[in-house]
Amino acid sequence: MKKTFLFVFFIIISVWIIHGSLLIKISKLEQSINKDKKELEIVEKELNRKIIEYDTKIDLDKIGKEMRSKKKMEISNKINFFQIEN
Repeated sequence: MKKTFLFVFFIIISVWIIHGSLLIKISKLEQSINKDKKELEIVEKELNRKIIEYDTKIDLDKIGKEMRSKKKMEISNKINFFQIEN
């Protein structure tokens, strides 16, 4: 009876210790995941901002109209124009 009690007590304590250590590992992993998600959101916001800046600076239709109207330039037939699509 005493050996059974000690055996069960030992198993309960070992499971409790293992459970605690696994909970600590899981919480550390969750914290690192949350940190990485925040960094990803920041990088995505910067990327979207840079894409918008690029699109406003490189508006090919606007450049073509400006060249034709303000500077009275002609577009050569040999040049193939392209347009960047999102």
